[in-house]
Amino acid sequence: MTYLPFSADWLTGGVRGLPRLSAWAWLRRPWRLISVRLSSAHLGSVRLVSAALLLVMGLGSMAQAARLDDELLARDKTHQMPDLRPYPAGNQRKVAFFELMIPLVVAENQRIAEQRDWLLAMRKRAGDGGRDYSEREQERLNGLCDQANLPCDVTREDIGVSWTRLLLRIDTLPLDMVLVQAIEESGWGTSGHARDANNLFGMRCFSRGCGIGPPGREYRRFESLEAGIAAYFDNLNSQRSYAELRELRGRLRNAGQPVRAEDLIPTLSAYSTRGNAYFTTLYDLLRWNRGLMRTVRERLAANGALS
Repeated sequence: MTYLPFSADWLTGGVRGLPRLSAWAWLRRPWRLISVRLSSAHLGSVRLVSAALLLVMGLGSMAQAARLDDELLARDKTHQMPDLRPYPAGNQRKVAFFELMIPLVVAENQRIAEQRDWLLAMRKRAGDGGRDYSEREQERLNGLCDQANLPCDVTREDIGVSWTRLLLRIDTLPLDMVLVQAIEESGWGTSGHARDANNLFGMRCFSRGCGIGPPGREYRRFESLEAGIAAYFDNLNSQRSYAELRELRGRLRNAGQPVRAEDLIPTLSAYSTRGNAYFTTLYDLLRWNRGLMRTVRERLAANGALS
């Protein structure tokens, strides 16, 4: 098969995970490059690629190209775990992992932050005597109670649970803590349960056929990386085993202090049977990779991939 004298990686400035296409494939299906599964980190680069293709082939303008890739991305907003094993162990695989995971974790934190902001506004309104919740507000409050695994009984006048308890469970997690747990639990995304089940956090299930692996100790299977990440957040935010994490996070918030990975890691004793050795591993991963995490995140933010 004859390839063009440049690769898709050259066109996208080194964006990983995009296919190298033959000259014939480019001529027949110029949209193929922008219709593969993409993380939001690829969006800015893909817009440039799609525009270049359409302009070179006389098929439209930059604006038309942007509309086309927006339509394609809107059809497929979830992501499957790619195989990172072809990347050599070391910085290449680390960068690929961070480029994939950082936008997804940031998006989940943004989703939860929006929920929390809405709850804070509702609490303020209730404190000012402005309850009388609409049907839609009651539905959303009940949904957030379900997410938090709290037995609320929302009515027009009351949410049926303390605001403090609910807000302790609707809150964000430090990006770097989420990343180092994903690294440790998935071997930089290369484990079987990461590749085959979108499970980067080693979450198990215990009924036969519930996931992948030996019966009785199977790894949960998720339809997408987003679903796996959301389940991890729900686990730490709602399960009794992580009450200490939530209480410490709440105290730090109330004191106006930053919520840091270093503070929360010692509250993860229920996550692993390794005890202090598990904490030490997570601390080491933080120390060895925090600079690269920051570099990749700054680059993604500059490219508009985290908005």
